[in-house]
Amino acid sequence: MAFTYRRWVRENILREESSPILSESILQRIWFEQLVRNPLTTLSGVKITLYHPGIWNHRAGPDFIHASFSTSEGGSLSGDVELHRHSSDWDAHAHSGNPAYENVALHVFWQTDPGCLQASRSGIRQIPLEHQLAAPLTELISLFRTSPAEILAGEKPGQCHPLLLSLPPQKLKEILEEAGWHRLRLRRSLAQARIASLGFEQAAWISLAEGLGFSENREPFASLARAVPIQKLLALTDPSDREAVLYGIAHFLPDPTRSPVSPRALPRVKELWQRWWLLRDLWAPYILPFEVWRFGSTRPINSPYRRLAALSCLSYPIVWQSFMKAIREGDTVVFLKLLRSASHPFWDHHSAWDGRILSSPSRLIGTDRANALLFQVLAPMTDLTETEISSHMENWPSGADAGLLRSASMRLLGVPFPPPDVRTHLAREGLLQIYKDFCRAKPCAECSMPEFLSHR
Repeated sequence: MAFTYRRWVRENILREESSPILSESILQRIWFEQLVRNPLTTLSGVKITLYHPGIWNHRAGPDFIHASFSTSEGGSLSGDVELHRHSSDWDAHAHSGNPAYENVALHVFWQTDPGCLQASRSGIRQIPLEHQLAAPLTELISLFRTSPAEILAGEKPGQCHPLLLSLPPQKLKEILEEAGWHRLRLRRSLAQARIASLGFEQAAWISLAEGLGFSENREPFASLARAVPIQKLLALTDPSDREAVLYGIAHFLPDPTRSPVSPRALPRVKELWQRWWLLRDLWAPYILPFEVWRFGSTRPINSPYRRLAALSCLSYPIVWQSFMKAIREGDTVVFLKLLRSASHPFWDHHSAWDGRILSSPSRLIGTDRANALLFQVLAPMTDLTETEISSHMENWPSGADAGLLRSASMRLLGVPFPPPDVRTHLAREGLLQIYKDFCRAKPCAECSMPEFLSHR
């Protein structure tokens, strides 16, 4: 029988080693390309149906973030994914004590080490890949087709991206903005519920804290805002007392005898400690565990320490009153001006107490984050009607194409940046909402987005 090309390549060119030596980068590519059997089986025998492998994270922290999956035990779950060559590498790399890995739900590795069969932390499901690939390893490597843009975005185009891009620009914009309105109405419903329960100012305080926390620290910042209500904070007349309470409750005040503190930071740390000791007994029940914070996947400029400094700056009574007035009236000019003016003599130049200096002085709240807060804080809480909001949004800056938006654009449109014709603020938010509702919820093969588009 004549040799087929496939057989010739497998037997003569892509010879499979009995125990191939892999790099973690190859494993990451396999996971990213989803070249694995689905469902996967964990070491304990649980079946894992992977919906989304997560966004490829090229910074410190887990290899993939925000993966979604379901288990044979029932229920849809989400979390981060860390990949290694060996099951023992989790402990060898000291991930157990690293807060950046607290949200890891799947530990995926090539081979299991003898005697290393249990997860180092409960809640992590362990998946060996050696016998769960979609094809022989060497064949899979030859199938890698990831473009530089896909690697940068941490996503691959989904099956509906040709349909979306084939739409006339005005139709695509209409669909995205419709999804954007859905996203905004969800936020407005939540805001109204909070206002009814907590009052306008506390609801705004929580929304602002969430927005400053980004996706990585959204929940810890919200917890902090609940632990330190704005009215109690405003009752402290000295700004250093307010700063001490916020940093103390957040567990962000280092002990100079145990943690590295730079000479530049030491005077400020000592002053805050002196004030915190006088106030600590009143606030002790509300102190957050340090482990709730995530640092690994955040850029230095977006350090939670710096974001907390911004929150402290906005708690100045005069600033806060102006901020509330701007939100109620939908005054975007004053709103953005107050956010961008947040400044601190230490945190404008540093990202941590240990003296790490930023490459250049930086605003505590940059232009892109301030623009994002328009949609996250002002639009949901303003007294303006939807018609008035719509009119205002036409003049809002659209912001940068980075982070999750870049991933959503690659998945849905096949390009790392939304086309110029659909770069309105509302369309960008709609793109994120579609990505959340469809791409992160089901695998491409089960997605109903193509059916939805066929009825448009």
